[in-house]
This record gives sequence, structure tokens and C-alpha cells, in this order.
Amino acid sequence: MLKQTESRASAATERVLERQLKQLVGCFYELSERLMVRQPPRDAMPEVELSPQEIRVVAALGHKGSTIMSDLAGMLNVPLSTATHTVDKLVAKELVERGRGDRDRRIVLVELSGKGRRLHQSCLECQLAMGRTMLEALSPGEREIFLELMAKMTQPAIVTNRE
Repeated sequence: MLKQTESRASAATERVLERQLKQLVGCFYELSERLMVRQPPRDAMPEVELSPQEIRVVAALGHKGSTIMSDLAGMLNVPLSTATHTVDKLVAKELVERGRGDRDRRIVLVELSGKGRRLHQSCLECQLAMGRTMLEALSPGEREIFLELMAKMTQPAIVTNRE
């Protein structure tokens, strides 16, 4: 009887967790949709048209800074050839610059140009404005709790070596 009760409790807990997971994914989707910059602000650089992938590269390089191409591809979760093709387009638009590593000339470094940094800053300001409207819906105490929980959830998982 005890085993049957434990089994029901476990199934109920699993259903609650499943509902919560779906709610979490839905909330993250809504947050990312609201914070995603679809096009640069028109007043920032009216002549610049960017694809969603190009915007992702500008955002990644703006966040990370100078990085090697293989790391950029990993951050974007795309093949190296896709990252290279996207960077080629951004170099042509004068938003990204390529360079070579000091120690190993085979390594290709990419970073935002001055124009790219200005564009990233403009997009970041739009995101901050959107984030402000989202956080203003919460009390100061709720914001602290929310941000603490988000930090806890987004920390890299600690991997323990169990042998």
C-alpha cells in the first residue's frame, strides 16, 4: 500500500513538474521574443539592413568581444561555415573586422568595428528599454527575487566527476 501511495505521489509530482516546464519554456519564449531586436533602430543606422542571423552575430560579439570564429559558431550553435558566411556579410557592411592571432596566424579573430559597436549599443538600449517596462511591472522586492532566481537558473551546471 505504501509503495502504491508513493507511486501516485511521484506521478502527481511529475505532472506538476511537466506543467511547470511547459510554463517556463513559454515564459522564456515570450521574454526572448520581446527582447529580440528584429532590426536596428532606424535612427541609429538607417542604411543598415540585417538578417536575423546577422543581428545574432552583432549581439554575440557585442556581448563577448573579440573571439575566434570557431567559438562564435559555438555561441550561435551553427556550423563554422555558416558563421563564416554571416561574418563575411557583416565585414562587407563594415560592422565586423577580422584579424589573425598573434601566436597562431591560422586563428581568425572577429570583433565589432566602431560602426558595429555603435549599432550594438543602439540595439542594447532598445533591449534595456523593453526590459525596464517588464521589470517595472514588479515591485522592487519581486525584482530582486526574480533576478536572483534567474541568476541561479542560468548559472552553468556544476558537473561532478563520479567514479
